[in-house]
Amino acid sequence: MLARLLSSKFFKFLVSGGINTLICLLLYWILIKANFNYILASTLMFVFGVVEGYILSAVFIFKHKINLFHLAKYTSVYLSSYVVNIIILTGLVELIGLSHFMAQVVTSALVAVLNYFLVKVFVFKKKIVNDSK
Repeated sequence: MLARLLSSKFFKFLVSGGINTLICLLLYWILIKANFNYILASTLMFVFGVVEGYILSAVFIFKHKINLFHLAKYTSVYLSSYVVNIIILTGLVELIGLSHFMAQVVTSALVAVLNYFLVKVFVFKKKIVNDSK
């Protein structure tokens, strides 16, 4: 059972997402130390994270060739999930009263699950082969 879990696409998605997050935070830290404006640093980190995340997802998880069409779809998924992230985060902070950090932890977990299914279905869906000839 553990071997099945460790080889699952969802587990690989979580691992690659964790790696992506660590690399993005390192990039953000480097940009801040280089005196970049924090908004610009965050924006560059987001763009880098989407591209890096797409490459990890295409190669490591879903075994697809990298192409601009899938990258555009992947980017649209992450822009959509960014909006969902902000809505949930705001609700947890403003309506429920969670701390900013705890609200982001909860939101990140929810959005990670959402992202996995959106990426799997919308970006890397398998084509159905019709053998009825």
